[in-house]
Amino acid sequence: MSISHRFRPIAVAAALLAGTNLAQAADYLITFGDSYSQTGFNVSAAKPSAANPIGNPPYPGWTTSGGPNWIGYLLEDYSASTLLSYNFAYGGATVNASLVKPYQPTVKSLIDQVKQFSDSIAPKPSYAPWNAENSLFAIWMGVNDVGNSFWLENVTELHGKIMQDYFEEVEVLYQAGARNFAFLNVPPINKSPMMLAQPEESRELEATVIAKFNQLLVDHANAFASSHQGVKIVVVDTQAPFDAAIADPAKYGSKDATCFNSDGKTCLWFNDYHPGTAIHGLVAEAVARTWNGSIFREIN
Repeated sequence: MSISHRFRPIAVAAALLAGTNLAQAADYLITFGDSYSQTGFNVSAAKPSAANPIGNPPYPGWTTSGGPNWIGYLLEDYSASTLLSYNFAYGGATVNASLVKPYQPTVKSLIDQVKQFSDSIAPKPSYAPWNAENSLFAIWMGVNDVGNSFWLENVTELHGKIMQDYFEEVEVLYQAGARNFAFLNVPPINKSPMMLAQPEESRELEATVIAKFNQLLVDHANAFASSHQGVKIVVVDTQAPFDAAIADPAKYGSKDATCFNSDGKTCLWFNDYHPGTAIHGLVAEAVARTWNGSIFREIN
């Protein structure tokens, strides 16, 4: 995992020498999620460019990792050429705020985020001429949907409704022209420092609910793929990257698997619920490796 935070200028220079508009030559990473994905992007402000692929604020953005999050690492370490990020993720988000309330009513749910997309770059404006071939739509949702509901008696029914709403939003993206999708599943948040302070019974229950939620995601993704022409869909397992770091924290610069530090580097965790940069780097690698196609470079 590179820590240089330098972006590749070669494709940009080639485009400029050829007299090609950079936006036309770029690929697009269009993302939705919660605090695990947020960078503080405002679609009405400075647009993504070669100088700052996340657009605004300055790279790596307002993250909860202490540095780049998985989106930043995808842009920096795994992009095959010029990759521009339009990231609608919002900290605290759930899929549908009327089903699982976020910590504040101002939090933008997945439904709200997709509406932002629809109201901004869905029409493929001149500053973001994405198309079905040069764009990847990635969604990492569920951490708050599970974390705020796993103990409820009706959790199975609730998560069924959540997943239905999730894929109604995917349908909106499809109708706008999206064809490439990466859905990231729920990581083992039951192993976060915050949850390790809870009784073992609670952690085991949450792990069980996470597994069921993740299976729902796979089932709905398969159903969507079979009923929609021209799509490529992958479900990215985020459990494995988290577990790899937790199993060998010293390899990633941490004294143990439970410490947290806001520098994002000397511990696996940024705080008691958000992973630091090492785990985000592993998640980015998992996304690029699972996608295994254009937009990201080949991984040996």
